[in-house]
This record gives sequence, structure tokens and C-alpha cells, in this order.
Amino acid sequence: MRPCEPNRPENPGYGGVVASLLLHGLFLFALMTIAPKLLPSLPPEDPIAVEIIASPPPPPPPPTVAQNAPAEPIATSEPIEEIPPEPEASPEAKAPDDGMIRSSQIYSGKVLARTGNEEALHDYRNLTGDEQREQLCSLEALEQIAAWSDAYKPERMVTYTFEEVRYEGNHMIADGAVFWSHDNWHRVKFDCELSDDQSTVLNLAFAVGTIVPKSDWEDYYLTQYK
Repeated sequence: MRPCEPNRPENPGYGGVVASLLLHGLFLFALMTIAPKLLPSLPPEDPIAVEIIASPPPPPPPPTVAQNAPAEPIATSEPIEEIPPEPEASPEAKAPDDGMIRSSQIYSGKVLARTGNEEALHDYRNLTGDEQREQLCSLEALEQIAAWSDAYKPERMVTYTFEEVRYEGNHMIADGAVFWSHDNWHRVKFDCELSDDQSTVLNLAFAVGTIVPKSDWEDYYLTQYK
């Protein structure tokens, strides 16, 4: 009995095909290995900086000139309104630089109507018109000085010590007045503006001066108050 022989391939060309594939594979492998060494390496490219520049606007077209047009300036359809210059402020409207303290509120009306001043209000109403005007402005000046500074305690006002009082319209002006405070007479001047009926103080400006020396009291008929 013969031993079993191995099976042979039915196609006698099968072995040649396998050998050919092996040879091609070896050739490709060798080519891939050798090619990088033969080709020179290229340097990497630098990035390109891009800057956007706005293109200048096109030049304006040349003005068209009408044939035989006279060379005159172009006029608008509406007339140009001239702006008048601002008028200068009148001397009364300008803030005078005289160092006077000006009232921000008025006190005399409230003082007269205050509880406990009924007798003073009664006496005030019995005065003549000129006397009421002087007493009202004197009261307002005393109240303004007291509200302005704690350094003074105004108790009495004499409006005509150094100069006579004068009147200009609704203004009573006392440039030579004095008031009593802390056992001394102090010089003061004030400008009191009254309403048309002379019953209400509208504004008051004042400036406190120096202490009157006691040696001058007799000359100006000033005496100790209280």
C-alpha cells in the first residue's frame, strides 16, 4: 500500500503568481525606504502678513460750469438772517463787586408775626408810613446780621449815626448806621428794597464795619444800651 501523497494544486501557475507578488512587494518597500533620502527637503513656508488698506475715495468730479455763466458767488434760496449782538447788561443787572452780603431769605415778616411779639406788632402798626419803612428795614438788617454770623448778637439799630438815610425808589439806603452787639456799637451799611406798598422787605444787602471807639460815642450821641 502506497503512502499518501500531499495534494498538489490543481493550477500549475499558482506558485508563479505568488512569487511575483512577493517580488513587487519587496520592490515597493525598497523604493519607499530609499526615496526620502534622494529627494531634497524643502524649507517650511513663512506665513504671509495681510494688512487691509482702505482705498482712497475717488476724486470728486470737476464742477460743471454753464456756458456763458457769469462768475458770481452762489447764493442760497433763503436770505441769511443776521444775528444781532447781545446787549450789554445794565448796571442794575450786573452783580456789583462791593463786598455786600445779600439776603437769601427774608425774616422780618416772620418775626413780626411770631407769638410773643404782639405788642411790638401793635406799636409797629401805629407808626407813620416812613417810620414803618425804617423800622421794618432795621429789623430785617438785624435779623440778617444774626443769621450771617454767630460772632454778633444784634439787639438795636440806629440808622442815621454817621450819615442820613436816603431813599431811591423802593430802596432805603443807610450807609452810616450802627448796631449794638456784645457791649459795643458796630458800624454797618445796608440797602433795603421794599415792595411797592412799602409793607414787605424784598431784598437786603449789608456790610458790617468796625467797632465804634467808646471815645467817639458822645460825639455821635451813642450811649450804653441796656
